[in-house]
Amino acid sequence: MSNATVFRRKITPTERLYFFTRTVTPPFVMHLAVHGDGSLDPAALQRAVDVASAANPGARLIRDGDEWVDCGLAARVRHVPGWSLNYAALENDAVLNTPIGPTPDRTTEVLLVTGEQTTVVFRAFHGVMDGMGLRVWVDDVFRVLRGYPPLGAPDPIADAELVARIGAPGRPTLVLPTFKAATGRGRQNRTAARWLLRHRTINATGKGIVARVAAILAAESGAKSRFMIPVDLRRHDPALRSTANLALPLFLDVAPGESWAAISTRMRSGLREKRELDQLDNGRLSKFPPGVIRGVLRTSNWAGARLNRNLVSATVSHMGTFDLDEMAVPGWTPTGVRVLPQHSGAMPLLFAMVEAGGKLELSVSCRNGAGIEARLEALLDKIAARLEAELAPHEVVVR
Repeated sequence: MSNATVFRRKITPTERLYFFTRTVTPPFVMHLAVHGDGSLDPAALQRAVDVASAANPGARLIRDGDEWVDCGLAARVRHVPGWSLNYAALENDAVLNTPIGPTPDRTTEVLLVTGEQTTVVFRAFHGVMDGMGLRVWVDDVFRVLRGYPPLGAPDPIADAELVARIGAPGRPTLVLPTFKAATGRGRQNRTAARWLLRHRTINATGKGIVARVAAILAAESGAKSRFMIPVDLRRHDPALRSTANLALPLFLDVAPGESWAAISTRMRSGLREKRELDQLDNGRLSKFPPGVIRGVLRTSNWAGARLNRNLVSATVSHMGTFDLDEMAVPGWTPTGVRVLPQHSGAMPLLFAMVEAGGKLELSVSCRNGAGIEARLEALLDKIAARLEAELAPHEVVVR
């Protein structure tokens, strides 16, 4: 294969920052876990990953200078027998905290975890793909497992190229460390986990989930809050098939007591105005020397932990609905899908949500510190109870 025909693309400013974030909050990996009953053949899973990855070369990338290049090798399927994910304290999970293998330059991996359930865990360094890109690859793996051809994502396009083509309608949002997090502040202990990773299954689904969560968080913080809402840029080009980083933030400032409906209205307005396109390389941080970038990330983490002064109060992301029936294979029936977000030193809370089987699966990465764990657990309980109360179907009384 000639060098001209190998899939490659430029590393974008967003992705360059993720290399530095990985040094501050390793391994900076997104996880998508699919739990199921029954068994899966490791060799069959590896074959499906091979075929799907060939159709989605963004899942086979390694770094070559200023570019990502397809190495031609699919993610390794690593079988982990006798193991189950501990959702009570995921931050301590010995498997999830391992680097992606088998070699340091690889950027994706698949775990086949066979403990209480048979779980497939897809892992990706955020520098090569965003959450929806991860989903494109995962969907194709399950298509192949079910005997269907992959849809594929052959386009070597990421956020910088797409924004350059579409154009930014306005100016970047001024981002300053002035916002409180609902979990408050707490000095970090070097001997304890510096970031928590927790989960809740919420027995309800419905409209306005992101806005509802933002409203709860703002009320709990007791101060004007700013939320970063990742927006999938693929919406601007429905024909685009790419697994790359194609998400930019829509910033929403929310006052305590503001209704979720009002927040949702402003979200829709921001989307109509395409305001997320303004945020590429906001602040030009990627242009600074590596030492400065790492210093900014560590200082942001310190200011958030000690002073509760954050660039944003939280990131709130929703990756849509999964159809469990479309992921079933003979001998194995999926029971749930969960997305586990990466840790970010500059972010106090990072929520990732998906819907599957009539339930909302909510996971959060949270900056840890003195008193934070108890506050986070109480906050998650409140979010779950509120959403179930607001979204659960009401019984119709017939008289």
